[in-house]
Amino acid sequence: MKMNHDELSDSCFQELRALIHEMTGITIASNRKSLVQGRLRKRVLALALPSYEDYVLHLKTNHSEKQAFIDLVTTNETSFFRTPRVWDYIEKVFIPEWFGRHRDQRPLNIWSAAASSGEEAHSLGFLCQAFRELHPSFSYSILGTDISQEMVTACQAGFFEVKRVEDLKKNRPEYFLKYTRAERGGVVVRPEIKTRLKFVRHNLFMALPTTEKFDLILLRNVLIYFTPEDQKKAIEKLEPRLTSEGVLIIGESESLASIETDFKSIATLIYAKSAA
Repeated sequence: MKMNHDELSDSCFQELRALIHEMTGITIASNRKSLVQGRLRKRVLALALPSYEDYVLHLKTNHSEKQAFIDLVTTNETSFFRTPRVWDYIEKVFIPEWFGRHRDQRPLNIWSAAASSGEEAHSLGFLCQAFRELHPSFSYSILGTDISQEMVTACQAGFFEVKRVEDLKKNRPEYFLKYTRAERGGVVVRPEIKTRLKFVRHNLFMALPTTEKFDLILLRNVLIYFTPEDQKKAIEKLEPRLTSEGVLIIGESESLASIETDFKSIATLIYAKSAA
């Protein structure tokens, strides 16, 4: 049987684009055929399938392949304390003001809604733990979610390879030294933070399977992969999970200005509920 792994036909690419959108909400641009081919090629070879058309058939007829496909086509690019002004706001404004209102009434609940490989959620953990050490009555809980089960599993481990913590070591050395410990090939986050973080798989277009509400939600660098219509759908699923005085933070290349939502801008990339 002839194997054809070096040519993804236009028709098959369009079918894959439709499947990616159906399963993840991500809209792949029409000029990204080589990207999709590159991400799927090893999987097609591993399954010993003769073509990408055969892979599409395999995907449609084998439910167990769905998660592997999602893991391959989703982008997971992030870093510790990405976009400094966001972290300055959380550290110097949001957490102190929230604590001033609530003190020891309840934990601060945070949701990292596109957790990727976990740097964002763990950055939140570092900030919260540092604040807790200054204010012992402060408590916090962080939920990280991602559509990729591979990423969720990696987040749960709390392990980061050396190259992934270089920026943390350089820019926030106090956190690197205090809240991580060396492990072969990298570092692992210390238990006092790790135990306050929970990671689960979640599709942003589905309702979060909890009635819990959050004081801070970060949905960063994922809306850029959605059409305006799908951006609105994702925001509408997220909005009920935010407390009335809660804050939503999005990515540096994103804006809610072009879609109708119940949020108002209170600073660059930072939103509150309009009725709040």
